[in-house]
Amino acid sequence: MVKGKQKRRGALAAIVVFTSLVGLVAASYGQRSQGEAQAILAGTTATTAQALPSYSPQAGVLLDGVLAPLSSLRVMQRAIALAPGVDADVAPTLALLAAPLKTTGLGPIRVGMELDDLRAKGLTPVLIEDASNGQCQYYRIKDHGEPLGLMAIDNQVLRVDIWPGSLTTTRSGIRIGSTEQDLVRVYGEQLEATANPVTLGKTVIFTPQDPGEDVYRLVFETDDQGRVTQFRAGQFPSVTWAEGCG
Repeated sequence: MVKGKQKRRGALAAIVVFTSLVGLVAASYGQRSQGEAQAILAGTTATTAQALPSYSPQAGVLLDGVLAPLSSLRVMQRAIALAPGVDADVAPTLALLAAPLKTTGLGPIRVGMELDDLRAKGLTPVLIEDASNGQCQYYRIKDHGEPLGLMAIDNQVLRVDIWPGSLTTTRSGIRIGSTEQDLVRVYGEQLEATANPVTLGKTVIFTPQDPGEDVYRLVFETDDQGRVTQFRAGQFPSVTWAEGCG
């Protein structure tokens, strides 16, 4: 039994490492090929065009072959995370892929925890300097491909932001691209909405009624088409700050 479990953990770890490496290689190759193809089609790089006379007609096909696997990579990783018997301790970022966003956090990330507690769980926060300001700082998770940010003040995680492009959902199934009608259907009268002059949509706030959760919120930003463009969870009032650490 022990040997079987060890083999399973080893295989899972190998899959995770492999898919991560494939993503990195594909991203690099895709970007380089796209740049060369654009230069050839525009006729701005004569040397490149002469050196690769037969490459231009195949550029579209080659790019499709590179970018299609890249776009499905995170879906593959999520499927691995949701597979029966998967042990998230092998690769802690799997627990993030498999978890829905709740008012209190995302998987092993709990609103209110210290950054050291996050590291103890095997998740390494990496500072996002451009989004940070003084004691208010934003972090991403190392080796985690989802567009996700953690706001921490004085090294305490106070909110989790889900940014455009993420596949993460809330516990009720709301995701990037959901509509305001979906929000009303799911959360009903527990919503408050105000106009958002930046997105030309709304800022929609869900306040839970469960005992002990009244200090937490889910906040959704919508565009002028009434679709969710990003959302976040965390502790009031920092979760409501539209400017983040700005």
